[in-house]
Amino acid sequence: MNRWKGPIPALVAALVLLGPAAGLVAAAPPGPALAFSPSTNDSYDYGLVAPGQTQSEAFTVTNVGSSGSGALTITLAGSSTFTMTADTCTAAGLGPGKSCAVTVQFAPTAPGQSTATLTATGARPGTSAMVTLTGTGAGAAGPRHIYWNVFFEDAIGRADVDGGNVERDFIPGAAAYGVAVDSGHVYWADLNGTIGRADLDGGNADPDFITGASRPVGVAVDSEHVYWANSSGNAIGRADLDGGNVNQNFITGANFPNGVAVDSDHVYWTNGGSGSNTIGRADLDGGNVNQTFITGAAFPFGVAVDSGYMYWTNWDTGTIGRAELDGGNVNQNFITDSRDGTAGVAVDSGHIYWTNEYRGWIGRADLNGDNVEHDFIVDDGGVAGVAVDPG
Repeated sequence: MNRWKGPIPALVAALVLLGPAAGLVAAAPPGPALAFSPSTNDSYDYGLVAPGQTQSEAFTVTNVGSSGSGALTITLAGSSTFTMTADTCTAAGLGPGKSCAVTVQFAPTAPGQSTATLTATGARPGTSAMVTLTGTGAGAAGPRHIYWNVFFEDAIGRADVDGGNVERDFIPGAAAYGVAVDSGHVYWADLNGTIGRADLDGGNADPDFITGASRPVGVAVDSEHVYWANSSGNAIGRADLDGGNVNQNFITGANFPNGVAVDSDHVYWTNGGSGSNTIGRADLDGGNVNQTFITGAAFPFGVAVDSGYMYWTNWDTGTIGRAELDGGNVNQNFITDSRDGTAGVAVDSGHIYWTNEYRGWIGRADLNGDNVEHDFIVDDGGVAGVAVDPG
């Protein structure tokens, strides 16, 4: 909070009574005075956020002074990993006690700390407030990896993101189907009814991290929650990152969901049941459910999302579909795999990856669909789910 500097008139400096039994409180500073909230010692820390993930915070600007601020100007300076995504303050004039809001998103692209300064300045001279923003991209610099399930051998495989250093038994004993990864853990969906988790180095594997699911197939993770597709329960489940607050019916009304994905605004899932063949979408809080957000798929199985598009596998036609995040420009044949059995799909900043369960292949292509490699990684143990470290 800004401190008003200068001589304080005796009348304003006096303590005022709010009522006979209310006690004494300090008067508002003379003139306009702005303050950001949340803020601790004029700073705010977004904490650890995985590269490729986002974290948003809505900051309230309040005039804690005794007169109007005049029209406000809002500036954000510093690292480009911070961006304003909403602003009701610019050009607004705040009277005493009035507020407006600015939302800033932190989206790291690599490990390490970033900083920026958010400033509110009023038209009245000397009227300003600022908050220093910090955020840390999680993870240590080093090789990125791609992960997949070895379906017939109950294991999770791993390789460098360029396809080298293949480890078929990276996490042995994991009866996995869907796979997901964040900055600290690998997660997998076990058709027997659990969500497993292990450290990024494969240690501390817990196959019963979350229990009680109904034939879960796909799994996804963001900075706050783990999500999974209950294919037999026709629902999307959700839990906190520590495995608490399990809700097996977080989103209901799906039809044989297999894949699930999440971004900073929405949860997506595939509806592969008879008569469906759609991609569903809902808000992050589970509201505004739309089971037919994308139509015309051919037994959609896996689903993935990046900052511009959503992608899904069409099991029956062996293709990868793509659409814009608002559901526009649907292309059911964005990439052609030429054989049915396409299952999992994942995306990073440079490539799309998918699995063909029948062939035991992990395919890869550029984000624009060029340079298709159907057999980027070959694993004859059967592959279905696929995930890739953010980057």
